[in-house]
Order: sequence, then C-alpha cells, then structure tokens
Amino acid sequence: MPATAIYIAIVLLVNTGRFAYGDVEFKFPTTVTHGGYVTVSWRAAASDSIGTDPKDEIRLYCPRVPFGTLPGNTHIDVWPMSQVLFPDSRPPTQGSVIVGPLINMRVACELRFYTYSKVQNRLTEVAAGLSGVPSFNVGTSSVQPLQAHVAQTGNAGELRVTWVSSKPLDNLSYLWYHETADSLTTIVQATNTTYTASDMCGGEAAVVSPTQFRDPGTIYTAVMTGLEPNTEYTYWYGGWDFKKQKFNSPDRKILSPQSTDGSATSARILAYADMGAWGGVHVSAPSWNSPSLSVVDVIQNQWFAANKRVDLIAHIGDISYALGKGYVWERFFYRIEPIAIQAPYHVAIGNHEYDHVGYTSTKDPSGVTTSYNPPWGNYGDDSKGECAVPMYHRFKMPASPGSNSVFWYSHNVANVHMVYISTEHDLSPGSVQARWLRQDLAAVDKKKQPWTVVSGHRPMYNNEARQNDSDLPVQMQLRQSVGPVLAEFGVHLFVGGHYHNYVRTCSLNSSGECVTSGGTTHITVGTAGADLSAKSVSKSCSGQVCSH
Repeated sequence: MPATAIYIAIVLLVNTGRFAYGDVEFKFPTTVTHGGYVTVSWRAAASDSIGTDPKDEIRLYCPRVPFGTLPGNTHIDVWPMSQVLFPDSRPPTQGSVIVGPLINMRVACELRFYTYSKVQNRLTEVAAGLSGVPSFNVGTSSVQPLQAHVAQTGNAGELRVTWVSSKPLDNLSYLWYHETADSLTTIVQATNTTYTASDMCGGEAAVVSPTQFRDPGTIYTAVMTGLEPNTEYTYWYGGWDFKKQKFNSPDRKILSPQSTDGSATSARILAYADMGAWGGVHVSAPSWNSPSLSVVDVIQNQWFAANKRVDLIAHIGDISYALGKGYVWERFFYRIEPIAIQAPYHVAIGNHEYDHVGYTSTKDPSGVTTSYNPPWGNYGDDSKGECAVPMYHRFKMPASPGSNSVFWYSHNVANVHMVYISTEHDLSPGSVQARWLRQDLAAVDKKKQPWTVVSGHRPMYNNEARQNDSDLPVQMQLRQSVGPVLAEFGVHLFVGGHYHNYVRTCSLNSSGECVTSGGTTHITVGTAGADLSAKSVSKSCSGQVCSH
C-alpha cells in the first residue's frame, strides 16, 4: 500500500520614500521583491505616542488610493501593532515594524499608517491629505510569472504547468523544459484564460472592489510531453513585456511521474484539506502566522529538501477560503507555490469554493443551473457567490472519460488509482456523478493499480463528539449513496476533510462495521490551516472512529 502522509498542521528595504506629518516622519519602501518584507519606520515628537498603541496599524492599499480620496476600508491587508510591535522595547517617540510578505498584485501599492485615538475611539490616518505618500511596486514587473503549480494531465509522460501574470507582449507566454543542460530544450506556447466578475454566480464574489473581486491576471497553462518516467527535468516559463524585456521564472526542477504500467511498487501521496490563506481583506488573526505555513514548511523541509520523492500533493477541498475575495487567492498561491512547483498539486472541490445556494444561474462551471440543496443537507452560500469559478479557471486537473474538470475526475499515480468526487453535488444512485463513479471504478486495472483511493471534501464518518451537528444528515446520505460503491469495487481508502481535525476509522464494510480483511478505511485530514474544531480535539476512540 502506498505511504500516505498527513500533516496537521529577509528584510528587504530598497530605496526609501519619506513624508512628514507635523512632527512625525515616516519611511516607506518604493521597491519590494515579490514575497519581500519591508521596514516601516517613524519618528515623532515626545508628546506623540504614534505606533505604541496596540490598536495602531499599518494598512496595505493595492491599487494605491488617488490623492485627495479617503481610502476608507479599501485596504486589502493590515498589520496591527499588537501583532508586530513590542512597545516596551522601543522609545515612544520612534519605532519601526516589519510588514509582509508583500505580493506582486500587478498594480502600484501603498502603505498607510493609522493611529488609534482614545478620545475619538477610532483609528485616524496619520498621513491623511498628504500628497507625498509614495507608492511602490512589488516584484520585477506585472508580467512577472507567478502562482505556478504543476498537475498531471491523465496521459503518460506529461505534466501541466500553470502560472499567472499580466498579459505579456502579444499575449504570448511560453514553457521551456529539458532533461539535462546539454539536451535539447523544448519550447511550448502556452494557452491562456481568465475570468471576470460577471462570470461569478452572484453575491459578494461579483462585487468589483479592491477587497472583493479584482482582476486575477491572465492564467497561462502549457504541457510538458514525452517525459521519461521517474526522471528529473528542468523547466521555466514566462514571456516578454511591452518594452520587449524578458520575464521568466527561475529554473524549476521536478521528477516526472512514475510509470503506471504496473512496474511501480509504491507511491508517496501527501494529503490534506482545509488550508486557507488566513489574513488579508480585514480577516483577523492568525494572519500570515497560520498553521498552513507550517504545513508548507514541513513538506518543503522534510520531503523536498531531503530529496524524498513526492508523487502527489492532494488538497481535498476548502482551498483558499477566499469567499469572493480575490486577494486571498493571490495569497494562497504565493503560499503553496514553493511545493506546488515540485510535485503535482491536485485539488478536490469543497463547500467554500462551490456552494452557492440561492442563485439560479447558467454560470456554474460544473454545468448545473441550480446548486445542490437537498432538504436534509446544510449546503449554504459558503462560497459567497464564487460557485467555483476561480477554481475552475485556476486549476486544470487531469481529464478522464466522463470527468468534469475540478469537480470529479480520476488519474493513476504509480500503482494507485486516485479518484476525486464532489460532495457538493448529487451523488445519489443514478445521478450523473454516481454513474461516472461506478464506471470509473469498474475500469480500474488492478494488476497495474492494485490500490484505489477515493477522496471527497465531506467525510462519511466522524467522532462521537460531533454527532449532533448539521453535518450528520450529510454523512448519513454519503454512507448510503457512496459507501456501497466503495465496498463493491474494493476501494481501500477514502480521504476527506471539512472537519478541522484528524479522524481515522477501522476498515469498514458497506454496513459501517469493522472488518479484519477487505473494507475501506476512512481518514479526515482537515488540519492544514483552518482553526481546529473545538468539539473534536481529544485523542480518543469510540466505536469504529478515532480522532486526534
């Protein structure tokens, strides 16, 4: 059986801009690298206490606010002094804080300082009305290729690379790759797509503003073909700006997929769910210091840095928790890029990407006109109107007969057949997805892929502490509709998320009874970044379920 790992969980100031307000002087950056940190410094008269109140904060505006316009709450990120400053170690008249990382949003940005007035009981912009507030750019260019991630295509010897930038010269972008430095370099012209606010199903996701929908850039994708199995390749991607300057990514290295012809004896799959990119657009702590950083660090340091092969990273729903906020998608891809460029990064749809109850629309990319909302379910407007439009355009998953983009699909990983279903769509017997699932599992060649894993965001089993919540009817329906199919086709493992904890079961038959041979083990891996579920943090076993 393949090893399955589940994880719970430079300061750069180049060129400085200065402006003064009364006796207060500030220094802000004018140029920052993508992902860089900056130091914001100030000096005030002895009577001032700017920067020492924990309610003071630095706000990030992208795009910058025109002079003479009150910025209000259009900032997309914020650094409160309570998180970044230790007043007892700094004199009350001067100080500095480090903020970041700052992301290339393909527009000019600015930082503004707000101080808390105890008399007025509100925050006031220190530099309000000043024309000297400098803007700065993050990254080398708006054409800088970012947010890269790799995926399988479903075809042997292929890997897909997807990235984002502003439109380059002639809207042309390319992927280059070779096996060794002295081998022939293959060049592939990328195709591209994007999406607009009008593509959304409605709600907050369709509101154009710095804090809600914003231009996602142009999404490019190209496929490496003819790859030898289990071989290291070097690849890079990018294009030219309108000044004919070339902007490429650094060289990336990746191991091509193992053969799926039956010769592979193991696979290494890292699985998790419910990650998010917490912080930004007024979301409170844990901000950048969320557990999702630890997950990425563990994968990077304990697997890739140690030269351990990773065949697949499977993110089982609740991807960015953007909820209609475009900036959060930008943050999320910045966060996962270090690992998503080194191994295929595959996703399953979750309630926070898709659910959009209340909208009847032909815009749903899954092909339905009315979202799934059975009377026994708790399917709400969890995507705030996104209805998976960003997911559909940003992630290109493998195609298989009868598959449906990011919603349901399958592919082979070495000796494992991986299946992804949408628990946000109808899975009742006879439904489109249920028919596809049966056909897909029936077609598995168990001589080549003796192990079968099915994943879906919502699990079928959970620990006893959560048995009275609104998810229980959904669990019961999934057991009735999907459970017998898993048993019939000998599925070894079901991987879910949704609950922000780790849960595992014994090997279960179609009746939910523990068995000593055969059966399906269910694990829940919703521990990648979202706050842990308070109801299920005890390390205990009850019946067929254990939680941690």
